[in-house]
Amino acid sequence: MKGLRYLASTSICLVLLLAFETVKPTETTFVGAKRCRLCHRSIYQAWAGTAHRQATASVGPEDYSRGCLRCHATGPDELPGVQCEACHGPGNFYSRPEVMIDPDKAREAGLIETNESLCRTCHGSGLPNHSSRFSMPEAAEWPDAAH
Repeated sequence: MKGLRYLASTSICLVLLLAFETVKPTETTFVGAKRCRLCHRSIYQAWAGTAHRQATASVGPEDYSRGCLRCHATGPDELPGVQCEACHGPGNFYSRPEVMIDPDKAREAGLIETNESLCRTCHGSGLPNHSSRFSMPEAAEWPDAAH
């Protein structure tokens, strides 16, 4: 009898786990840099020391209505700072390890590979009050300026 109860409870747990694992989110959502850190620790640590991480702190509440958070925060939920997904896209579809391990699967699931054009959406010319505050690194400097 005890063995049957164990088998039944184990079977129920297995069914629930499988059901949970196969449920796919239907809406694109941001998972946050702490989730990315689980597998990309050195990149996270490099990012943590950059101005991107502190970007939200550099704008005041009066700037929120001017659209500043478009570049100074991540996503519609306004995660603080310019986190991974601000450039790589919302991660709920591609952040699972079995997807991220395969670059083709990750791209198919929504991972955006960055390029200069993407960076220039925020670091471009013509942004108000920004011309003297920052500049894009030269292409040769990019390996040193990552994250």
